[in-house]
Amino acid sequence: MNNFVNYIIESGISLGLFSLVYFVFLRNETFFRTNRLFLLFAVIFSSVIPLLHLKVLQSGNLILPVGEGSGSSNMLESVTIYSSGLAGSLVDFVTSRQVIVFGYLTVVFVCAALLVFRIVQIVKVIRTSEVVPKTGIKFVYIDEDSSPYSFLSYLFVSRNLESKPGWEKMLAHESEHIRQGHTVDILILELISLFQWFNPFFWMMRRVIKENHEYMADRAVLNKGVPIDLYKQILVSQWVGNQFSIANNFNSSLIKLRLKMMTKIKSSKLAGLRYISGGIMAIALLLVFACENKDTPVGNANPELLYNKGVYIPNADQNYLVIINEEISDRDALNKLDFNNVESISVLKKPVPAYVIKYGEKAQNGVIDITLKSGSTDAKKNNIDEVAVIGYGQDRKVATDPVFNVVEEMPEFPGGENALRIFLAKSVKYPAIAIQNGIQGKVFVTFVVEKDGSVGRVKIARGVDPSLDIEALRVTNSLPKWKPGKQKGEAVAVQYTIPVNFVLQ
Repeated sequence: MNNFVNYIIESGISLGLFSLVYFVFLRNETFFRTNRLFLLFAVIFSSVIPLLHLKVLQSGNLILPVGEGSGSSNMLESVTIYSSGLAGSLVDFVTSRQVIVFGYLTVVFVCAALLVFRIVQIVKVIRTSEVVPKTGIKFVYIDEDSSPYSFLSYLFVSRNLESKPGWEKMLAHESEHIRQGHTVDILILELISLFQWFNPFFWMMRRVIKENHEYMADRAVLNKGVPIDLYKQILVSQWVGNQFSIANNFNSSLIKLRLKMMTKIKSSKLAGLRYISGGIMAIALLLVFACENKDTPVGNANPELLYNKGVYIPNADQNYLVIINEEISDRDALNKLDFNNVESISVLKKPVPAYVIKYGEKAQNGVIDITLKSGSTDAKKNNIDEVAVIGYGQDRKVATDPVFNVVEEMPEFPGGENALRIFLAKSVKYPAIAIQNGIQGKVFVTFVVEKDGSVGRVKIARGVDPSLDIEALRVTNSLPKWKPGKQKGEAVAVQYTIPVNFVLQ
């Protein structure tokens, strides 16, 4: 669902910005052929760019351990847990999202069926009518009294057309649509409209592309020596018949704009520099929406801060200075901390000037800085599972494996993200004590999908209350194995963050 929403947003923004460039800089210029290319590029580019993921930067050896607060882990969609009707509420929510996708695909199917129907109707008219090839154009004579219209190399002409004044000029106009291949543009737009039917900017661009087709055909007719005043009279006298919507036709709805462009002075070559704005826009959109780091691992924004609350602390034989609530303490106190009273834990491997100035040379070898929750001062009651300090020895392998954020093949939960949300809906139980005390809020849980697909290194990135935090940890730890992520064909560890939103009803 996130991908679908991202597609809507990114394609909409792209089309909107290209529309702005066209209407501000290009619409009143007489570079009709160049405008045609620009508009088609804008529509196709905007429809494709949300699907692109270009790898542009190498991470080299800059693989850092995952740090709490790095803000780099993959954020999954928030899961809302209600105090009553938990499983049913969330499953209904997931189902409603599936209904949205089903509705979107239904419209796509209906639009596709209508497009096929219109094409079949045109083919039917061709097969049941007299077709006369002339100078590369196939004239299809029909009995209906309508203005001429074209489709691919076919020009549909009413048998009564010759009784209309200026009919030769009308045919010349439609012949230009055929020679310039405008039907191909229309078919491309029709195919894109199947997936962009919800996007108002697409329909705006579709309209101006058709307008530009008319300008191009008018210019070609006038360049053949047709008097402009006579051509204007023919335009004003036209009406619209029963043409098919995917065919080009002599459409009277554009008469005012077409008359204006006929008399407009040809744009100077200097005005062509305006297309640079479109190029800049395309590059900017490409950088924002399509480019991403290659082999980007999860790293800390602050290189001094190696680990935070809930992360295994390596190299316990190093002489760290233990600070609890800004007071120097010792490892015994560290090991006896009550998990429920801990607000944050930060481990700084390198000396930080601020700590050295405040605490002296003892801070030169690194600092374990712990902040307890307001009102919590007893650090001697229970030990803390989140910080595992091993007396002496090597780091655990699980803590030293590089953890990535973006890889070529991302991990997959069995059944996909919807299955993950349903699993959580059935597993998470709103703690009774939290309901009694009126506690609610969003708990952010980070975890790592290891090389073997197992879920490990589960910790609270941002908690609300111990009762909610522990429940979120319990369920996250119970997640089944995923399909592991892969980078260059090898399984790697990938970190995720999932917000669990507890809501009282």
